[in-house]
Amino acid sequence: MRHATILAIFTVMLTLLPGVVSAEHVIDDSKEPGYLFVLSAASGSLKGDTLTLNAVPNVVYFTDRPDRVAGHLSLEKFVESWDKGSDSFKKDPPNAILSVLNKDGAQNMVIELMSVEQKSGSVIFKVAMLDDNTHENFRITSLFIDFARDRLSGPNP
Repeated sequence: MRHATILAIFTVMLTLLPGVVSAEHVIDDSKEPGYLFVLSAASGSLKGDTLTLNAVPNVVYFTDRPDRVAGHLSLEKFVESWDKGSDSFKKDPPNAILSVLNKDGAQNMVIELMSVEQKSGSVIFKVAMLDDNTHENFRITSLFIDFARDRLSGPNP
């Protein structure tokens, strides 16, 4: 009985082995990494098509597998890179989530970022709203920007 069980397990393993060996490689290592960006602000406003974020210390960036690159980028360098590269944000405006933390919890707004400028300690985006949520003035917020290729020159921008 014991030998029959072991033989059955061994047979099942041999049957499954070709499927494991021939499984497709899911991650495409040949592609450039896609960067995602996060800007956190002490306060801000969203009025019409203008999003203003105040007191943004820097921009956090990271990539997904297989690269797993992460770091901090100055706000100046982020704004300067907006229209650089073969698939710049200017050519292909990114989607983003504006997550506002208020007394009732977080409110998330889906937006498209059309342009950016830095002025008087603030970063100002022209945006297109992609959902019905609106919130004019807010305090603590984070802006999560969809991935982009060719935005940074390597892992140490």
